[in-house]
Amino acid sequence: MLRLAPPRRLVPSGLGGQQPASLVRGMSRLGKLAVKIPDSVKVSIEPYAPGELHPIKVPSAYRIRKMLSKRPNKDSVQAFGTPYRVHVEGPLGKLTVPVHSLMRVELEDEGGLLKVSPQCGGESRLGRTMWGTTRGYLHNAVTGVSQGYRKELELQGTGFRARIEEAEGKQTLVLRLGFSHEVEIPAPEGITFTCPTQTSIIVFGRHKQKVGEVAADVRRRRPPDPYKGKGVRYVGEKVTLKAGKRK
Repeated sequence: MLRLAPPRRLVPSGLGGQQPASLVRGMSRLGKLAVKIPDSVKVSIEPYAPGELHPIKVPSAYRIRKMLSKRPNKDSVQAFGTPYRVHVEGPLGKLTVPVHSLMRVELEDEGGLLKVSPQCGGESRLGRTMWGTTRGYLHNAVTGVSQGYRKELELQGTGFRARIEEAEGKQTLVLRLGFSHEVEIPAPEGITFTCPTQTSIIVFGRHKQKVGEVAADVRRRRPPDPYKGKGVRYVGEKVTLKAGKRK
């Protein structure tokens, strides 16, 4: 006897359509966790001034009509006001995290906890997406101004060397990577280079994304060779070598 599966119950998705009830997830496992604020870190929440909000590209009249026709009322930015920013200041400096207007950031436990929650209650796709993302940005900012982030790299190759030159209070990483010239990389603002040895480099800073970008830029100057492994690599990175020509 042929049995038919019962129809799936559909619930509103918050974006003008419907989705199966089994796919609805109103909570974010990462977003619902509060961010602990150390005693050495100060956090302040500040709204944007009306004159500071400028669109990246001035929309045309046709684009505005399309935006208004496709934008759901529940996820409308105007329905929740204007976005704001969170200033995080600690021993290593100050960072500013912009927060979407759909998110709500509150200080709890007398400023010891930072709580993030969506104003839609997690019922919309945009709210669930920005929930964990916003909490991750705030956690990275608090950790960055209190402890900082670091990336370690190493040089492998005959004659490969690294040193640091300072001029007028600015650092420059000078690399000898087997080229006919030396490679110079100036340190961006908020980034510090350290060379414990001639073949090791440490990139340190309070901004997690910028530290990763600078470390990737250093590695990009001479990636590991696929046959001999010579070049710049992260500490602990596994490089799979190809087999050479066999006679």
